[in-house]
Formats: sequence, C-alpha cells, structure tokens
Amino acid sequence: MKIIILAVGTRGDLQPFIALAVKLKKKGYDVLVISSKNEKDFVSAYGLSFFPLDVDIQKLMEREEVQEMAKGNNPIKFFISHFKNSKNLKLLMIRTLGQVWEACQKADVIIYHPGMPIGFFIAKELDKTSILVNPFPVIPTRNYPSILFYKGPRLGKIYNSLTHAIFKKLFWSISKPSIEAFWKEHIHSNIDLKTPPIVQQIKSGMPVINAYSKYLFSHDQSWSSNIYTTGSLIIEEDSAYFPSAGLEKFIHKGNEPIYIGFGSMKDAKSFDHYLSMIIEAVSLTNQRAIVGLGWNLIESTKKLPDNIFVIENIPFSWLFPRVSAVVHHGGAGTTAAGLLAGKPTLIIPHHADQPAWGLRVFEMGVGAKPIPKAKLSSAKLASGITSLISPEIKERAQKLGSLLRSEGGVKEAESIIEEYIRSRN
Repeated sequence: MKIIILAVGTRGDLQPFIALAVKLKKKGYDVLVISSKNEKDFVSAYGLSFFPLDVDIQKLMEREEVQEMAKGNNPIKFFISHFKNSKNLKLLMIRTLGQVWEACQKADVIIYHPGMPIGFFIAKELDKTSILVNPFPVIPTRNYPSILFYKGPRLGKIYNSLTHAIFKKLFWSISKPSIEAFWKEHIHSNIDLKTPPIVQQIKSGMPVINAYSKYLFSHDQSWSSNIYTTGSLIIEEDSAYFPSAGLEKFIHKGNEPIYIGFGSMKDAKSFDHYLSMIIEAVSLTNQRAIVGLGWNLIESTKKLPDNIFVIENIPFSWLFPRVSAVVHHGGAGTTAAGLLAGKPTLIIPHHADQPAWGLRVFEMGVGAKPIPKAKLSSAKLASGITSLISPEIKERAQKLGSLLRSEGGVKEAESIIEEYIRSRN
C-alpha cells in the first residue's frame, strides 16, 4: 500500500511528518514524502522516498512579499498582508499543485498538512483515503479561542466559537484561490470550494489527527469520533545525524548551553542586529549559547566570543536534550521539541500561531513571558534567559516533558492510521 505524505513549509512544518513517515515505513508501507526540493537531503537521510516540488522554501521565505507578511503581528494584519502580497505566490502555488497532482496518482492514502488542503481534494477525486494531520489547533471548539486569537481577551464560549469561525474562513481563503484556479484549468471536475476542507474532512469520517498534546490544548469531548489528539509527532531516532567535532567539543567544555534560534523566520537582512543582541544578552547572564541559523547563512564578519557557537539546521530531537533551555520563534514543531525534552522555553513570536504557543508556555509556568519580535532587546532577552534558569521553571518543564513523552504521539498516530486502513480493506 502506497502512502503519500504531503507537507510543504519550513523545517518545523515538515519534521512531525517525517516522524510519522519513518514509523509507517517500519510497519511495511510504501511511503513517499512530497515537499520542497531543498528538503531532499533531510528527508533522504531517514531512508524515505522523496518527491521534490520545484519550489525552494528557503528562497521563498527571503522574498520581499513573504518578509512583509511576516511583519503581520496580529491576526488581521497577517491576513491583510497575505492578500496584498498573494498574487505572485498564487502563480507559484498553481504550478506547484500540478506537481502534487502528478505525484499523488498512485496513492492509496494521502496524509496532508492543513496548509496543503489540496491533499483532501486529490484523494476525493481519486476515491482514496485522506488523513489530515494538524501540528497546531485548527478544529473549532468552545473551550478556548482560535490559535490566532489566543493572546486576545477571554470573553467566554460564544466569543471562542466566533474566533474559530473567523479563523476557519480566513485560513481557507489563503489556499482557495490557487486550488480553484488549478482545478478549473487542469482537472475540470466539480468540487465543493465553498465549504472549508477541514470541515469536509471531518464530515467524511476519515481520520483527523491533532498532532499536539492534550496538556497544551485540550481535546474537546464534543468533537466527532474521527478526531484524535495524539500528542506531538517527534522523530524517535536521529541515527542519521552526526554532530561536528566542534559542536561536540563546545557542548561538553562547560555548563550546558542555551539554544537560541529563530529558524526560517529570521529576517536575513537584520542578521548582525540580532546576533549582536544575542551576544550581549548571553554575556549579561553569564551563559553559553548555541545559536541556530536555520536556513540563514552566516553573512556577518563579526568575531564570535568563546561562549557562542553558531550552527545551521540540525535535528532538535538530538540537540535539545543537550541544552539547558531553549529560546526560539515559537513554531509548533520547535515548541513541541523543546517541551518534550523538558526544557524551559522562551518564545519570541513573529506571527501566525507563534504568539499562542508563547503565551501557552508562559501560562503553564514552564517558560518565560514571551517577547514579541518587535519589542526584543538585549536587556529583555537577558531578563527572559534569567527567568528560564530558575529552579522552579526548570522543575515544571521537566515534569511537563515527562507527561508529553508518555503520550507517544507518533505511535498513537500510526495506530490510528493502521486501524482505519484495516477497516477499509
């Protein structure tokens, strides 16, 4: 049986799907991962088959219109910025959807990220199984506000429902224009483009997997029985990764370092500014730090002090158990990796779901109060780091990490998928 896994986005978007792909392959399934071409080496390192889409997410993130979207620091600004800058992105997406369509023709099952809802429509057109995997909350509930409105006021269950209704429409409006244009030009069959695909997926009875912890965002008992909350999908083994001698030496030559990195969300044009800020904050707190560049190459001529070590992309499941605390932008995958490792967390949210993760970490007492990117300074970063190294926060983070690891998210998700496949055969 051939399982297609469709996840296009940043490394944080992709990593949970790699964890699931590895688990399914070990169970004997023929698994193909579809993602952007610059992820080929990362995916192939886990022995997985890979279909490269002709889109470079690294370069896409550096485009002016995407950088502009990243400045949207509240839900309304984020969506307005998206629509204003979406014309060129729509053309790129239409071309990419054609490649996804071709790659999925032999699929028996299509597992897809909520940001790639084309997976649902292709599976329906081919009369195959579709499975939605959500790394962050997208299913409407009265219990808490939509993730894009989470840092806003708490006005009760009716307000919560309203925020989810708004999110549902706006989130679908991002993908709908390119899917509609592609389908009309190339496929021609009738599909329901009025109803958000998340709603259609739930009504289909096929699995919807919330790949985050119920301890972070609770499972609503009123949801239909095909909705599951499994816990985070984390790569269990990173035997494919071997650290450099320099990194190994740095980790072991002193007290445990802090990890600081903003992944693909960092503005490449302001590299020196952020690096200077990090160096000063780390010095003020008498700490050592591993600074993650993500996709961003070193563009600075600044000489690094001995207490700073700069890395490019490496697996967080390998790195985070070896650091004392983590500071990052608050992507769902990065947040999950830090919390599963039991590490105190400080989030510097940029946009989208990141403010919600930052606030949730702070609410649970396992990290410092989030610092919005626009308000970040050396002094505020130093204050946040000081909070992270307090014994109370460290103890709570370790306890939460134990709870999250006990969920066994990737094993649970794989079992749900296997059981559904068996029920259909």
